[in-house]
Amino acid sequence: MKKILFFLVFLGFATILYALDSYIERINASSNGKDITIEFKTINEKNISFFEIERSINNGNFKKITSILAKGYPSTYKYTDQEAFLKDNNDEKLTATSYSYRIKILFKDNTYLYSNSVNVSHKVNGIYRTWGMIKEMFR
Repeated sequence: MKKILFFLVFLGFATILYALDSYIERINASSNGKDITIEFKTINEKNISFFEIERSINNGNFKKITSILAKGYPSTYKYTDQEAFLKDNNDEKLTATSYSYRIKILFKDNTYLYSNSVNVSHKVNGIYRTWGMIKEMFR
């Protein structure tokens, strides 16, 4: 009897853990030397309001960079981070080459979950970096 009860409790916890992790099938981040592209594919969007993409620089704290409304069914999403080397919200220069991204899943009942984070190495060529910094001075 104890073995059956233990098995049922174990099965319940495994189901809960699987359900929490079954919203995003995959998340990828890649650099082309100019921008970083973040792509993710959902499996289930039941009760999801929207997604927030968050970025971390050199293993620092994650900060929200954009929000994307949920489409309401399993979908593929793509976002291009064109400011990976400009300024963050605190006007600090972003000169790092190591970035991490994760997805914050926000539900209609105001709860949320985080995806796993993905890392990308981003090395911007010197000409593009110089032009970007010149444009930034006039913003």
